[in-house]
Amino acid sequence: MAHLLMIESWVGGTGRIFPPAIARLGHRYTFVTRNRGHYQDPRSREIHPVIEHADNVLSFDTNDVPALVEFLRAQHEALEFDGVVTICDYYIGTVAEVAQALNLPQAFSDNVVMERRKDLVREAIERAFLPNPKFAVAGEWEAVRREAERIGYPLIVKPTDLASSAFVKLVRDEAQLRESFDALAAFPRNFREQERVPLLLLEEYMDGEEVSVEACTYRGQTTVIGITDKSVTGFPYFIEDGHMFPARLEPKLAQEVEALVRGALAAVGHDHGLSHTEVKLTSKGPRIVEINPRPGGNYIAELIQRVTGIDLLDAQIELALGREPDLRRRDTGVASAAIRFLVPPRAGRALALDGAAALDADPRVARYSLAAVAGTDVSAPIDNACYLGHVVATDPDGPHARAHAERAVAGLTLRYADEAVAPAA
Repeated sequence: MAHLLMIESWVGGTGRIFPPAIARLGHRYTFVTRNRGHYQDPRSREIHPVIEHADNVLSFDTNDVPALVEFLRAQHEALEFDGVVTICDYYIGTVAEVAQALNLPQAFSDNVVMERRKDLVREAIERAFLPNPKFAVAGEWEAVRREAERIGYPLIVKPTDLASSAFVKLVRDEAQLRESFDALAAFPRNFREQERVPLLLLEEYMDGEEVSVEACTYRGQTTVIGITDKSVTGFPYFIEDGHMFPARLEPKLAQEVEALVRGALAAVGHDHGLSHTEVKLTSKGPRIVEINPRPGGNYIAELIQRVTGIDLLDAQIELALGREPDLRRRDTGVASAAIRFLVPPRAGRALALDGAAALDADPRVARYSLAAVAGTDVSAPIDNACYLGHVVATDPDGPHARAHAERAVAGLTLRYADEAVAPAA
């Protein structure tokens, strides 16, 4: 039995299924967080899995890395950790620093801090002479405006160091660009209260569908697990509302996508760990959107396991312990698996969510999770934080799991309080 040190976690998605995976493998972990309340839903008495499955829960300022290192050095002497891990993007760099200081293995590449910066990834791809959209990085308004004119509208505006598609937006003119610039300028710290890099990444708008390549690198050797598709809603924002594994791609195109991703991973020096690389299938050919040095979120790991039998969460744990993960495929009886998220059409106070009973009777629905929304305020659909639930569907025979999941979610109806009809006098 190994003892892992886990530094923070996502609250939803992979953050809910990763902690029990550690216990299922016979390992244990100590969880350290700056804010235990971050993992408590005020609407529920449920204990979050990351707290429930932990051997120990330590409270410390995880944003003060030098102090955190010294604190964990003392904890290591008493508790004897075997590796360091996180499932939250905002603490990947912290894990790398702690692991190096404590001389422990961890699940990320030596260059993971660079991989987390979208602007540095763009520059690395450019230096490697790989296909790249026109882009620019700037901090001051005049430079941002000038670079936008050079690239041409419409274009994509991105923060360089956020996650979950936060503040990613299509802008069509200078007025919209200024609006996005001001919104980011008013957000100097990220969602975990870490100081942000005050830079804006501008990118040429890339047309076409988006997919992601799921891969694992161990001792410099990369194994591609497969390609996942993605659907997006909320235009001009980019909210991921669904995925299917494997993606429906022609073999030749799939080979081009895989070759591009292998080249991009080499360009950024990704030598260890899982990777979730997003790719746009443009009319000019595949183009990298971004590289995420971790397992894909939004339950993509679950979809892959249902189809291939490969458990990427197990792989993440083994990598964090310095071990080679098991990537052997097994016959699962599932040809495709998909997830569809319930994205609210607008903000407002929810009255009820109807249609859930039909999900229990649908043989294609593998499982579902819906939020208890009655009487709560629903967030505006501007990023992935707005989800009200999801449905996972499978297809034993072919690539139709997405259609099954979409049909299931289409049967759900969110009713708002301001839509209630007053009774007749």
